[in-house]
Amino acid sequence: MTPQYQEQIPAPMAWRGGDFTKEQIAFDLTASQVAALEEILGRVERAGLSMREIGPEHVRHPALDAPLAGIFNEIQHGRGITIVRGFPVTRFSVEQISKMFWAVGAHFGRGVSQSALGDVLGHVRDETPPGQAESARGYLSRRELQLHTDLGQIVGLMCVRQSRTGGFSQYASGLAIHNELLARRPDLMPLYYRGFRYHRRGEQPADHPEITPYNVPVFSNVDGNVSVFYVREISAVAMRDLGIDYTAEEVDALDTFRATAYRLQFETRLEPGEASFLNNLTTLHARSEFDDWDEADKKRLMLRLWLDAHRDARPSVREIHIYENKDGASGIDPVPGRLPAVAQYHVPAPRPRVAAE
Repeated sequence: MTPQYQEQIPAPMAWRGGDFTKEQIAFDLTASQVAALEEILGRVERAGLSMREIGPEHVRHPALDAPLAGIFNEIQHGRGITIVRGFPVTRFSVEQISKMFWAVGAHFGRGVSQSALGDVLGHVRDETPPGQAESARGYLSRRELQLHTDLGQIVGLMCVRQSRTGGFSQYASGLAIHNELLARRPDLMPLYYRGFRYHRRGEQPADHPEITPYNVPVFSNVDGNVSVFYVREISAVAMRDLGIDYTAEEVDALDTFRATAYRLQFETRLEPGEASFLNNLTTLHARSEFDDWDEADKKRLMLRLWLDAHRDARPSVREIHIYENKDGASGIDPVPGRLPAVAQYHVPAPRPRVAAE
């Protein structure tokens, strides 16, 4: 357990949902910048590069380098959230748009595996077979996903096609939540810094235990850099399979965290051609349930990147890397023969209550 950070964390990274609008955190690609992405796409296609082979050396362009460096600085040292708008999703195939999205991400970091399958670009869509239970991996379902963090240092999410209704995105600053809890519920801070056990949901190597043998802190502090890690569903699965009930104080802590995050959140809807980029060590995200189109070519499709930053990575504790990957990367190392977490690992999260002002 790291030392508790006892000061109020200042803006801009500790923000509240009412502090800005979507317009104020948006970066609109200009015509010349879109043309630059198209030029990069042409270069990598002529070179025969797969998406995985596209690195920083392939994506440099004078129209993009400085603006994307500014966005990276905002992700790492500013609010920790930005929305890039104007990807030409209607004029290119999903594979081509994926390479453009990857090219932007390659300015920020290296893509890491998102499941035991080794996929480095997640397709966020409902893949539930008719009449069957939804996957435990929420990004493969249409259900509501409450505020949580992912398993990369930076998370990118691009909208290619949006659902008929629903599918709104919510974001919350983990550092603003820390400020609120420190001021209002200092009695709970030791629990947050101690943390909880987490389930690896069958995606771990055969020689690793299915449940972390250590607690994963909700908040941690490394040299004054506070980070957040919170995925209540996965912790609940661990408790279920360990045969342990949360104590009353632990339930209070988890409910209070969730309610505070809910009250401080910012909500918007990503439209086709828009992509959010988050500092995953400071910013939580969520999604409302959605109702999809009947036509297959209109169904909701989002593309997801988990990135490890090329530089200026936020110092963090090793415990938040719950899969203990052999090369030290974030994400989930590929494991032959394993599948993304199946339905048995899904525990529905309770609905949030709203914390009092």
